[in-house]
Formats: sequence, structure tokens, C-alpha cells
Amino acid sequence: MDPGRDINWVVTGTTAESMRLFVEGQADAFLAGPPRVQELRTRKIGKIIVDLPRDRPWSQYFCCMIVANRDFAEENPAATKRAMRALFKAADVCARDPERVARYLVAKGYEKRYGAALEVLKDLSYRQWRDMNQEDTVRFFALRMHEAKIIKSSPRKIIAQGTDWRFLNELKRELKA
Repeated sequence: MDPGRDINWVVTGTTAESMRLFVEGQADAFLAGPPRVQELRTRKIGKIIVDLPRDRPWSQYFCCMIVANRDFAEENPAATKRAMRALFKAADVCARDPERVARYLVAKGYEKRYGAALEVLKDLSYRQWRDMNQEDTVRFFALRMHEAKIIKSSPRKIIAQGTDWRFLNELKRELKA
């Protein structure tokens, strides 16, 4: 399949708009993440084609990335590291006590349904940031996007020119559990 030739891509302004088009039958599929997946499952709409947290080979790689503007990170290394530390500590809390985090999400209005919040928290492997090989993850997803002609750069070039693991490696040592 050639994604540029065989797929009619519809770009919308929001995920909610993409989901509406899918629900109304105006789109055959759309890329969804939490909590949209849980909402569609509850409403018994559609079928999951690829489930990144569960299906191989996708599940073997980390799903999320932290991206910073290069100039900001270079000019503000302490702030960059502080922000990353906060995200990793939050991930640790999500892994350690998903029930508490789900209650918090509902109490603050980020999610209306406790069950959906808890399902998301249990589905995602929040501890994985400590053990994953970040370069393998970037290589895997960059190769998929390169094969689909979504990006022109090779995975090797993206890793060489677009990644900096220093903060992550320092925080892995610093936040050892």
C-alpha cells in the first residue's frame, strides 16, 4: 500500500472533529489515543486496528516523547531538566498508584469517567521510561514513517541531527528506583 496514493487523508483541526467524521461515517478510520479510544469502545463504535500498547511490534517501543525547542534547551538546560524530571516523577506516580491518579483526573475534570481514566493509566506502561532504549524507539518509528513516505530523512539522520539523550540519561541515573 502506498499511503500517498492509496489513502485519502483528511486533515482536521482537532481530534474531536476527526472522531466526529468517523462516527458519522464520513471517514473510514482515524488515529485515536486516550481517552477517545475508551469513549468509542464504551459507545461500541468501530474496531481497533492497531493497539500500540498491546500489539507487536509496536508494544516493544515507547509510545511517547518529550520534545523541546533546541535553542530553548541549550539556553535553559536547568529548566529543561527540571521539566523532564517533573514529567518522569509524574509517570512514576501513574505507575505506582493509578487508582489515585484516576480519581485526581476525574476530580479536576480532565476526564469524566473514573473507569476510562483508570483503564488508560493501566494500559500505558509508565515505568518503561527507565528501561527503554530511546534510540531504538526513534529508529523504529522513524523507519515506519520513512517507509510510508511521511518523512524524507532517514532514521540515522533523524537520530544524529534531532536527538540529544544527555538529560534523559542523567535523569535515569538520578531517579533510580
